[in-house]
Amino acid sequence: MRRNLSAYASEFAGTALMLFVGVSAVAFMWAAGSPVPAIGNPALRRLLTGLLFAGGATAVVYSPLGQISGGHINPAVTLAFWRMGKVPTRDALIYIVLQFAGAYLGAYAAGVAWGPLTRGVQYAATVPGDGYSWAGALAAETAITFLLVFTIFVCVNKPRIAPRTGIICGTLVALLVMIEAPVTGTSLNPARTLAPAILVANYASLWIYFAGPALGALLAVAAYRGQWGSHTVCAKLYHTEKYPCPFDTCNYRLVAAGETVMKEGEPGDEAYLVERGALEVRRGEQVTLARLGPGDWVGEMSLLLDEPRSATVIAATDAQLRRVTRHDLGHVLAEDPKRTEDLLRQLARRVKATNARVAGA
Repeated sequence: MRRNLSAYASEFAGTALMLFVGVSAVAFMWAAGSPVPAIGNPALRRLLTGLLFAGGATAVVYSPLGQISGGHINPAVTLAFWRMGKVPTRDALIYIVLQFAGAYLGAYAAGVAWGPLTRGVQYAATVPGDGYSWAGALAAETAITFLLVFTIFVCVNKPRIAPRTGIICGTLVALLVMIEAPVTGTSLNPARTLAPAILVANYASLWIYFAGPALGALLAVAAYRGQWGSHTVCAKLYHTEKYPCPFDTCNYRLVAAGETVMKEGEPGDEAYLVERGALEVRRGEQVTLARLGPGDWVGEMSLLLDEPRSATVIAATDAQLRRVTRHDLGHVLAEDPKRTEDLLRQLARRVKATNARVAGA
């Protein structure tokens, strides 16, 4: 637990920052007496509000706070990763408690900072819109949370777009605010709804904002599993080599320059995809056989043939590697045809080089 204290603190602070920015955005865009000029088109005003609110969340994901904790800042997202087996139960429970606490602090701080403006918009409280029944509101919150969580899963598991997960999901949330806000206020996040509800002492329909996001998250897990199985890389929304992952189930491996990735002769029960950095393939102490960079596979021959490693691999620079086990291999190749093409091309190059050496001999 001690090693995850920085992740817990970052998740708390990140959620607080998101709510502060989000509640402030609603206050300045919608409160009477705001110094921001009113925008006559309601849909455009909702879109701009969504961009500001989601922009705060996106900034958290890419900030050191998000890189340390994973940038969930939403109990529904943590619930989904827990259901996928990527976040241990203890960590999931602590994350969710701290998300609620952080959301309260962020909303309260916005109230202190902007006073009447924040109170004028009820701390950005979310309630079903006029004319919408509880069933319609519940269905809407379920649907939009499903879209968000499913999009997160797809993005984090596709190496080419994984670094843009925060941007893609932030854009989606902004569009959902523009389209869906008249129905429920576009919560997507139980912590985001509970904090304003406590501050204005209005708990009407609060259960919808717990049940809907939770149901949407679990449905997204079921849909993703139905399409791609239970394979997921990591529970972080933005993974870099700068900060180690707090979750033991992470399929990324960070290595420092000079570190041995694999040794000649040892069993080969996993391969790696190079995401960042460079590796050197060596035979013995002095002979360098190849230098590998982003997009290259390493250790795939041992994995495919179930044989010991044929060479030693050393990190030439700090690097981030994506671990691929025999169980995961089919999922990785099925979900990303380009990776299959890269693997086949790399294997073909090795066969060609071997043939050239044989012909020369």
